[in-house]
Amino acid sequence: MSTNKRMISVVMIVNILMLGACSSTHKGPKFKKPMDTSGKSPVYVRGAEDGCATANGDYTKNHEDFNNNIEYHEGWFAGRRYCEVRNG
Repeated sequence: MSTNKRMISVVMIVNILMLGACSSTHKGPKFKKPMDTSGKSPVYVRGAEDGCATANGDYTKNHEDFNNNIEYHEGWFAGRRYCEVRNG
């Protein structure tokens, strides 16, 4: 009976070690703190969100706003830079 208990214990330990070695290959944002957009306009925030999405591999840009609205333009670049640094 004690041999069975040892065998079960060894199997359980091996399973725990194997599961602990698993890791995700998902490459998502690695930052804990969101970008500070307090005091920024909704257009800037939308640009920052689109820039961050682009940095994460989902190219997102409102070309009309990017070319004609400085707040969106600046927000897009700020969001992209912020998320590129954290994903690097």
